[in-house]
Amino acid sequence: MINHHRRRTTLRKILQRYGKSMSTADIHSELCRWFDDSSLHIKTTLRDLQALTAAEFVAKGDAGSDKKSKYWKSGRGSFDLTLSPTEAMTLAAIFDHAERFGFKAHTEQLVDLREYATTEMTKRSTRTHVWTKRITTGTRFTLLRPGKYDPAHLTRIQQAILDDASLEVTYLPRDASGVECIYLLKPLALSYQDSNVYLSAYVLEEQWPEGHTPSPNTRRGKYSSNGPKTMCALMLHRMVEVKASWLKIADPENYDVNSLEAQKHLMTIHGDDPVQLKLRLGPNLQNRLTENPLAEDQVVVQYADDKWDLSCTLHDTQGLRLFLLSNAGDIEVLEPPLIRAHVRDTLRRAASVYAGD
Repeated sequence: MINHHRRRTTLRKILQRYGKSMSTADIHSELCRWFDDSSLHIKTTLRDLQALTAAEFVAKGDAGSDKKSKYWKSGRGSFDLTLSPTEAMTLAAIFDHAERFGFKAHTEQLVDLREYATTEMTKRSTRTHVWTKRITTGTRFTLLRPGKYDPAHLTRIQQAILDDASLEVTYLPRDASGVECIYLLKPLALSYQDSNVYLSAYVLEEQWPEGHTPSPNTRRGKYSSNGPKTMCALMLHRMVEVKASWLKIADPENYDVNSLEAQKHLMTIHGDDPVQLKLRLGPNLQNRLTENPLAEDQVVVQYADDKWDLSCTLHDTQGLRLFLLSNAGDIEVLEPPLIRAHVRDTLRRAASVYAGD
């Protein structure tokens, strides 16, 4: 029997899955399909929607093409979860962190969930606060502004990943004289890093303007295709157009975005194997790295007064090198020789810039 509880639960699910405003007629059609029952009456659906609106499970939607119809969307109370005040506070911090580090468009998609968390904190607290003044996240490092991309491109990529579909992407590669090329690719994963959004992808084919096709041995620009039938990482803000493709492209075997092969394209990783890192630390870094270790296997032993030796195992990455350079006054790289040489040579070049001061 299809009672009012089943109908109303289903109506909430329909609106949640659709993700935007729907007309009464469209909602009713979906409800009939859901139960495979065309005898359901649209007036009953309308009464159910009005009851759900009174309970804040459904809200008035944005007007659509049918000017005579009412439109509906998921309401503030439509989430099938219950958060304690402390859980709501944690969720609010996650939203703040995401928005601060390049996820603004994503948090706007979840505005109802964010408002729900704020409501839970407010109604269950003995204090009256503007919670944005009580919860924040940040970093001591300078944060670059996010690259500007078309949110519709992100939505199309997300849907293609969900549908196991392929895409045709018009792209502006780096170091390619400003020309656009077309990649026929399989979107594999999204990576959110350094205020930007990156797509890990497998490129099956490339289409370059005449006279601009790179020769097989040409070094490609970073965050561009590495050539046909290869994996790569692409920046969303360099995408000019994203379209569905009829091609059926298989994922690389055993693909994992956390694998070294995938991460090499998303992050700059020097070499295939971890390195044995040995550093000599001054007091400031000894204190910091004792509280926030570089790696799980880190060992710190005192070498002399105000000097400590740190040993650990980790990959040689761009991030590691930037950390060592930014703290060069308090760190000496002892091993491996390759990283020591990189830090030494970079510091010498930097010092030469100020040699005339």
